[in-house]
Amino acid sequence: MSPPQAPGTNSFAIAALLSSIIGGLGIGTIGGLVFGTIALRQLKRQPQRGRGLAITGLVFAGLHILIAGAAVAFFIITEQRNADAGIDAVAATDLKAGDCIKDFSATSAVYRLPTVACTDPHTAEVYHVYTFPAGSYPGKSRVEAESDDRCGAAFEPYLTPETEKMDIYYLYPTNSSEWRESRGITCIAVEPSGTRTTSLTR
Repeated sequence: MSPPQAPGTNSFAIAALLSSIIGGLGIGTIGGLVFGTIALRQLKRQPQRGRGLAITGLVFAGLHILIAGAAVAFFIITEQRNADAGIDAVAATDLKAGDCIKDFSATSAVYRLPTVACTDPHTAEVYHVYTFPAGSYPGKSRVEAESDDRCGAAFEPYLTPETEKMDIYYLYPTNSSEWRESRGITCIAVEPSGTRTTSLTR
C-alpha cells in the first residue's frame, strides 16, 4: 500500500497572491479578490495548503483599492480647494494671452498650469501666443529660435521700468508628437521677486 500523498498548494491561492502583487490595480486587483475568495472556499472543503497565500492576496488587493480610493479622494479635495480659491488648472496648450498663472516653474516639462484672476496674487502671465502654420515639424532648434525671437519682440510693448526685470519663458512643441497636438508658442512673463496683482496685457 502506497503512503498517502502530501496535500498540494491550492492553485487559486497562488493565483490570488500573484495577481494582487504583480497585477497591481485594475485586473490584478480584481483577480486577487476573486481568486482569493475562491481559494478560501475550496480550502474549507479539501485538505490543501494555501490559506495564508489566499489571505495575503486578499490583503494586497484590499490595499490597492484603499490606495486608489485615497488618490481619488485627494484629487477631488484638491480640485475643490482650487475651485474655492479661484484656481483653474489649464492645459498648457489651451493658455491664451492675458491668462495669469498663480505659480510657474520652468524646472520640468509643463503640461497644466494653475490660472487665477489677474487681480489675485500671481507670479506669471501669458502675454503672447503664436501658432506655426501647418506643415511638418521643423525641428526643435528651429522652433526654439522662432519662439525666442517672437516672444522677445512681443514683450516690447509691455517693457517698462517696472517690468524690465521680469523673466521671459516660452512653451513650444519639442518633438513631432507635441507638434501634432499643438503648433503653438506660448510666451510667459515671470516675476522673479514675488507676486503681482496687476495684469501686463489689460
